[in-house]
Amino acid sequence: MAQVVVYGPNGARTTANTVLTEADKQNGFTMSEYDRLIAGQVPGREGYVGASQTEPLTDTYAGDYGGEDASTPTNERESVVGIGNTNYDNKDYSTVGEDGEVVIKNEDGSVYSPIAKRDMPIPTGAEYWNIDGEYYIAYYIPGTNTPIYYDSNLEDLKNIFGPVEFPAIESSIKTPTPAEWNSAIRFGDSLELADPNIYNPEASPWVSFIDTVAKESEIRPWLQDAEMIERLAEATLEGRTVTDAEWQSTDWWRTHTQAERDWLLLAQSNTTDFASVLTADAERKILEDNAAVKNLMEQSGIANPSSDLVSWVGHKLTTGLWSDTYVAEQVKVLSDPTLDSNMDVELDTFITSGAVDYDTTRAGESQVKRLSKEIMGPVFGGNLSDSQISKWAGKIRNDPDAEIEIRETMMNMVKGLFGENTAEGLTYEEIAGPWRGFTTNAWGGTLDETSNLFQNVVKANDVTKANELLYTAGLQDGGSDKIKTEVKNSIVGAFGGGSVRRII
Repeated sequence: MAQVVVYGPNGARTTANTVLTEADKQNGFTMSEYDRLIAGQVPGREGYVGASQTEPLTDTYAGDYGGEDASTPTNERESVVGIGNTNYDNKDYSTVGEDGEVVIKNEDGSVYSPIAKRDMPIPTGAEYWNIDGEYYIAYYIPGTNTPIYYDSNLEDLKNIFGPVEFPAIESSIKTPTPAEWNSAIRFGDSLELADPNIYNPEASPWVSFIDTVAKESEIRPWLQDAEMIERLAEATLEGRTVTDAEWQSTDWWRTHTQAERDWLLLAQSNTTDFASVLTADAERKILEDNAAVKNLMEQSGIANPSSDLVSWVGHKLTTGLWSDTYVAEQVKVLSDPTLDSNMDVELDTFITSGAVDYDTTRAGESQVKRLSKEIMGPVFGGNLSDSQISKWAGKIRNDPDAEIEIRETMMNMVKGLFGENTAEGLTYEEIAGPWRGFTTNAWGGTLDETSNLFQNVVKANDVTKANELLYTAGLQDGGSDKIKTEVKNSIVGAFGGGSVRRII
């Protein structure tokens, strides 16, 4: 095994192993550390790509130095005074282990952790605290003296870092000052911190906090607003919750509905810990709204609606983005796509892009009802049995051309209802249309279309017969004031008004 010193730009240097080790192979590498280094494949050391100057690693090697710039004193620049003459790195690189690897030690003789930045199982820059036997992982928010911390313990740290790196972590544990501890803000626990789905190991936890806020905005939509995030971040830094008055002073509050505001006050956690945990009342509302949506869907004829569909619509209701009325309208559209109302664009996208299946067992019923009223009228068409409607709706769902057959059946029923006075091929709507105006004019008001009188006029389909029917009914108690007046006036005209008494 051969460790070498590799020289990079401006006198920078590092060490690398020219042999492909078993550890390399276990980590999935096919090239030695040295070959990866000069190929520019070692994260954090890309500046050594193509480096050609090397020398064997000896026990006189003073340590790596990552480069120099204008701030480096001239008498400490390796490019001026030579390799090994800087004070930037006081670690000891002189010990070579049995496997040929360099054992890096700190000034006090403790072993330095070889964890590279990208290999860290948690975000870099952490401090490890022990306060009366309680352990924490702490970070400072960039640009501030405010620590944020995560609960931990020695067993968790050992599991996170593994047996090789844990000793170095354990040796670095410190006790924070009272000022540090008093100003610290709890952000969660160490296992949560070690979850790459929550925190990016290459970014500050504060940056990940902002990212987490973005994820939380799905259930807390106000966090999509920059001003609202600013309010939350400010309060978090101060170790407190955002007050109702602070939320209410924002443009978001002024430009959103009362339902959305109510959800904000209910859902925003009342703890100073930032966590994606809703209040118990908020969780209860989510469950209740989802149950209400599912019940509405089932009542509307959607059999066994999927949990994804229920949750999606329930989320709109819970957060106040959709009102109760709009939810009911959209569920109605879902249950019967033949309705004139349009499906919400977002809902349509959710269903089509996610291939969400749902069984609209009552789809087509509204279509059958419209047809029956048009062809057979409000009395006969409006009183079809549920079984007949269900039967015809089933035919429409299974065969788009079934409407032709159903229409023909209804037309034959019309002929049976209205007899020989009905012209061939006319629907109830076409027959009744002219008689609506005629009866309104004769009666002096609109007749109830479902009444026997109007239906008999339509069936008669004859002006003389219609007048006879209307005048007979109009002269009866509760009949037509207009017809009664006309009859009275005609009698007065025929016999003179002087001796006429009220006869009707």
